[in-house]
Amino acid sequence: MERENPATVFLLRHLRDSEPRRVSELAECSRLDISTVSRHVKSLEEAGHLVRIEDPDDKRACLLRITQGGAQLYDAAMTARCAVLERALGEWSAADRRLLAGLMDRLAEDLTPHEPRSRS
Repeated sequence: MERENPATVFLLRHLRDSEPRRVSELAECSRLDISTVSRHVKSLEEAGHLVRIEDPDDKRACLLRITQGGAQLYDAAMTARCAVLERALGEWSAADRRLLAGLMDRLAEDLTPHEPRSRS
């Protein structure tokens, strides 16, 4: 297997279990700049990990769809990452794993942009 680029695997994640998306939608859901996503999309397309298809709602636009090769790359990357985590956490107690999971959930929540709350 080729060495995966973490950024492109991240983008494949957003295409793996979804309907085909426009580049702009992929940029929005991944919270990346459209120019960055476009550059990664080009390399994924050249490697055969995604294809462009016609947007049935707008014939001028195209949608991105993951290919079988892209899904296999994503699955292999996730398997490898899980193996690394399992080796690192293999001797951790269940309590320590739960603590880490809770802290990671908290960090993810704190990193997620939220709509400003209106002052009533």
